Amino acid sequence: MNSTVLVAEDNPFNQELACSILESLGLHVMLANNGQEAIDLVKVNDFVLVLMDCQMPVVDGYEATIALRQLEKKGKYLPIIALTANAMSEVQQKCLDAGMDDVLSKPYTYTQLEAMLKKWIAKY
Repeated sequence: MNSTVLVAEDNPFNQELACSILESLGLHVMLANNGQEAIDLVKVNDFVLVLMDCQMPVVDGYEATIALRQLEKKGKYLPIIALTANAMSEVQQKCLDAGMDDVLSKPYTYTQLEAMLKKWIAKY
């Protein structure tokens, strides 16, 4: 069974944190440094979930999610979890409106990320 998660995040510290937690949970990780890289990687790889930072260069997380939902019409559903430092309800609604499935506020803990995986990935 595929167990690869895409982490779309431009901050090196946040990339390292996500990778460390995901790998300790037995998942494989691929990194995208911006939304365009995320779109390109989803086109050629099979992921079980995407962790999508909202504020990234080139293409932000909102635009990337909208593009991924368009790609999805040709294939299977891909859970997309927003990563945002802004936990205000307007931002959370903007994430949902863009097509993201859930929101994880930064900074997050091991337990919070694990709970999000259990909610969205069948094997957990």
